[in-house]
Amino acid sequence: MKTAKSSLTSTAIVAGITAISVAGYILFKQNKSSARSTETKEEPSAIKEEKQENEVKEVEKPASIPAQIDLSAQNSLSVYRRIQKPNTITIAYASTTGTCKGFAESLEKNLNKILAKSQCAVTVQACTTDELDWWDELLNNEQEEDSSHNDEKETPPIVIFILPTWTGGTLPEQFASILTNLEEISNDWRVAPRPLRQNEEVDGSKRKKDAHRTDTKSIQVASFGMGSTAYDNSTFCKPAKDVFKHFMKLGARSLLTSHGKSVVGMGDDDAGDCKAVFEEWMDRVLDKVREVNGMNVIPESNSGCCKSNENAESCACQEEKTSEDVGCCSNNEDEDMFSDDEEDDDDDYSAYESDYDDEEKEPDVMDLEDIGNAMKPSQAKRVPKEMVTPKQAIALKKEGYKIIGTHSAVKLCRWTKHQLRGRGGCYKHTFYGITSYQCMEATPSLACANKCVFCWRHHKNPVGREWRWKMDDPNEIVDQAVKEHVNMIKEAKGIPGVKKDRWEEAHTVRHCALSLVGEPIMYPKIDEFLADLHRRNISTFLVTNGQHPKAIETLRPITQLYVSVDASTPETLEAIDRPLFKDAWERLRYSLKCLKDKGQRTVARLTVVKGWNSDEISGYAKLIALGHCSLVEVKGVTFCGKSDASNLNMSNTPWHHEVVAMVQKLQQELQKIRDETPEGKEKIPEYGLACEHKHSVSVLLARVDQFAVDDPETGKRKWRTWIDYDKFQRLAAKNVEDPTFTFGVEDYVEDTPEWALFGAEEEGFDPTDTRHRKKKKHPKYTKFDTDGVPTHDDEHKPLSEEERSRLRNLMEEKKKQIGDGVSVIDLKGGEKIIDDASLMFRGLTIVK
Repeated sequence: MKTAKSSLTSTAIVAGITAISVAGYILFKQNKSSARSTETKEEPSAIKEEKQENEVKEVEKPASIPAQIDLSAQNSLSVYRRIQKPNTITIAYASTTGTCKGFAESLEKNLNKILAKSQCAVTVQACTTDELDWWDELLNNEQEEDSSHNDEKETPPIVIFILPTWTGGTLPEQFASILTNLEEISNDWRVAPRPLRQNEEVDGSKRKKDAHRTDTKSIQVASFGMGSTAYDNSTFCKPAKDVFKHFMKLGARSLLTSHGKSVVGMGDDDAGDCKAVFEEWMDRVLDKVREVNGMNVIPESNSGCCKSNENAESCACQEEKTSEDVGCCSNNEDEDMFSDDEEDDDDDYSAYESDYDDEEKEPDVMDLEDIGNAMKPSQAKRVPKEMVTPKQAIALKKEGYKIIGTHSAVKLCRWTKHQLRGRGGCYKHTFYGITSYQCMEATPSLACANKCVFCWRHHKNPVGREWRWKMDDPNEIVDQAVKEHVNMIKEAKGIPGVKKDRWEEAHTVRHCALSLVGEPIMYPKIDEFLADLHRRNISTFLVTNGQHPKAIETLRPITQLYVSVDASTPETLEAIDRPLFKDAWERLRYSLKCLKDKGQRTVARLTVVKGWNSDEISGYAKLIALGHCSLVEVKGVTFCGKSDASNLNMSNTPWHHEVVAMVQKLQQELQKIRDETPEGKEKIPEYGLACEHKHSVSVLLARVDQFAVDDPETGKRKWRTWIDYDKFQRLAAKNVEDPTFTFGVEDYVEDTPEWALFGAEEEGFDPTDTRHRKKKKHPKYTKFDTDGVPTHDDEHKPLSEEERSRLRNLMEEKKKQIGDGVSVIDLKGGEKIIDDASLMFRGLTIVK
């Protein structure tokens, strides 16, 4: 498989800097003759640099020095003023879901609004962090002369960062280069100490204490981070804090200070009040910009907080109070241009002056969020909040969720509507015999401990590692869930094609799929919740992501227990599931081991995301072997549209034949582990290909010892993966009455029909239903050889040898174009585009 990196970086630009001195690098950059200025739009062309007489020899260097740059004539870098130019405010942001981008645009708009009244000609510019070459911006402070602006009042350059937090406390991959750049610049011995401090004396004499008041050259920096306290506290808003600290270490001055300390704004996605927190932080920034530009700032009373005493506990800008200090966020109007509060300002800069006499020390940073929380009464921390914020509730309701209480929900599954119309059931109908139109999809916990890239919920639900919210009564949740589900069934009566007999039967819920959204096993009263479902003769299919092994150990017997296995290595698990737990891999392994002793039907569920987790089959086999799982479901990921929080696209959805091939390899790897087990040690079970459901791209592996019997008449293997639901309910009830009573998988199995078996002509589609195709579209080709070349036309008739040869030649040409049979293109934002020559004919359709 060939992997191609889609990058704007050209060989000419990534010419080497590492092997030469920083002075040489600066000379290299200065040859551009201020090509980045607003007056000169000339392209900083590598060709022109090569024509320079005293050119610097190019050698290979890391891509981070500088970052990826486009040298086209329309290069967006050429339109930006240099960030160290006076009278310039630069907003640098990174954004994946659009939140930070929206904040940056709001700040830019408000800055332009207030600066329109200023006597200073200040330029406000906003860009993403990857649009700037940080080595060039920080080490090459070009200041072109412009006589037309000699009399213009100068204000210091300001750089404002608005940054999100990605997995592991980093930035999203597309924007991560800024952290690498700043780390390298900060620790490079060739870079002069504090290169951003423009007014310091070179001879090392004592610095003037009020230098910051008249400094119009040095960058002033502010930073706002977006994160979630549901993750580890050490990673909360870490990119925003790290970037700020690097700038301070390099000599920048803090735009916002509080009691002698610099502050960083932080928005907590878990709290659901990010917009309000950002707006409070932005108000402080706007006030400071007004002050810097000599505009009047309305003084605030020391007895209040920002706007009113009513907001004292929620203000993002609060300071720790003492008995002598009863105010917060006060801005004392001062005739000195750059002072916030005179005493605080002096303390702030004197602190940094002394800090950086010892270059090993880092700047002392106080987080705005910490300042605010310090003000809140300690007892407030003990009051549990509601799980779902109003914003999250609105988003979930738009997607069809019916919110129950403060942390539960139900939704009508599309397969329920499919089977109501006689258009086929879900894979559970094929594999286990549930009636899809009598299945309720629900969850007692909308919160999850993962943010999986393939999650079709688009991360509109809360996240958390443990229960810390208000808790609703489990019986009330079940009762309300059934009522809401039945109401949705009633509403479905108007759907065209609904069969009356099925619609009437659907009013009785027989099954519950606890896989809607979130992590149901996180709910502390999950046992009572499941018990109530069983009392109503509702079977239970519970899916967990394997991050709460203790809860799996203590769980009561249920119809079928799933553990999602989305990756075969710790690295891919981190990339795919984006877990909140640092020990997510160990938790997954422990959870799988717990399945071994459950006694009921257990399932390892693999969701295949092509290009992400479809390799390393042996790793999956080793994980499954830990739990001796009863069943192994392998399902291709369903692409549910583009989401800002996900990098998936249609090419990441595997075809059914690809999933089949993967399952066959998985079966072989499991058998290999079984065969290689030394004598005297417990062997893992034997697995066989039992069922498939092509419509949902799913294949089922089942344990031979639990689900297969030899037919006494034919002698052939006979699968029994379906469930006798009535018998299960009797066994579960008996276990409740007598906890010492146990039962096993074989006690409630039922024969699997022929049409549901692997390799059947129906491919898992119930023959009592009718397959419908949108707009009368039909596959142009119905059968293919092992290479993907069509062998049969749309009417299932064999193609001629001449036609097959022509199609094969087309495929060979395609392979030459992409350089291999399969090409994975990693885009800058982390998206993976799969180009597979063997699939070029499979998606073709014709209209009949």
